[in-house]
Amino acid sequence: MKTTSKKQIMQATWLAAMLVIGSANAQAEGITGNVGGKLLASGNGLMLLSAAGEVEWQQSTGLTHDAWLLANGNIMYADGDSVTEVTRDHKVVFEYKSTEKRGGGTYACQRLANGNTMIGENSTGKVLEVDPAGKVVFELQTSPATVGEHHNMRMARKLKNGNYLVCHSGAHIVKEYTPKGEVVLELKTPNIAFSAIRTAAGTTLVGSLDKIMEFDAKGKVVWEFSTKDIPGVSIRNMTGINLLPNGNIVTGCYSAYDNNEGCGLLEITRDKKLVWRLSNPKLGGSMMAVQKLSADGKPLPGDCQR
Repeated sequence: MKTTSKKQIMQATWLAAMLVIGSANAQAEGITGNVGGKLLASGNGLMLLSAAGEVEWQQSTGLTHDAWLLANGNIMYADGDSVTEVTRDHKVVFEYKSTEKRGGGTYACQRLANGNTMIGENSTGKVLEVDPAGKVVFELQTSPATVGEHHNMRMARKLKNGNYLVCHSGAHIVKEYTPKGEVVLELKTPNIAFSAIRTAAGTTLVGSLDKIMEFDAKGKVVWEFSTKDIPGVSIRNMTGINLLPNGNIVTGCYSAYDNNEGCGLLEITRDKKLVWRLSNPKLGGSMMAVQKLSADGKPLPGDCQR
């Protein structure tokens, strides 16, 4: 009977350990969990990802804070330099550039039902509506804002009631403005106010780096999720948020990795359970805007809340 030497046992143990480490590393550089669809994500560039986290399409951009897959199949994004709409073959079909670029010209965009585009102009603190020809047809000066300041504004959205929801990132405040500039709601956040969504229930979800918070109509916090709420999962700097039809929330993370540990994108349930996460520093250290798509890469049914 052939005996196994101590050296052979040690070699076998080492090989098994390397296989485990290799498997863990492979998992750390991909999707953990079931996405159930494709993803549009942006940060250090713009990309469409498969459900396995593989890049299917990409566009070279600046640091992109906001991005949408439009109903026509094109992709619109705001990267500080411009708000741009491109086809899948990278043809530019719409572009707006702020005349003032100090601090980052444009960080937010939204295609409106009438075909115009709402633009959050961080460099001036203005909310604009621009027609398809690029002409400014509406302008709202928000406050606080200092021309050329980097943190005047992050996400801005036009609401169904005609008002505008604006994240004043440096002031740690989200404000709702009427078209005349009246402030009808003000929400204070513990950190940078990056993103805000008005839900169908009338609450407001806010992404604020360390937390995602939900406020009722009177400004009371009724729910929150912290980067520390999922043991064993490193989460940093939650920025863009996408509220899904089933109530789950997908978020992107700025400066997501520390020594390659962290996750660029993740989806959570309202009871703070992790559905899936994407961990792949090779895709870029920051992935802020995110839109979850169907399995065939189309916008999910209903309003896209992000």
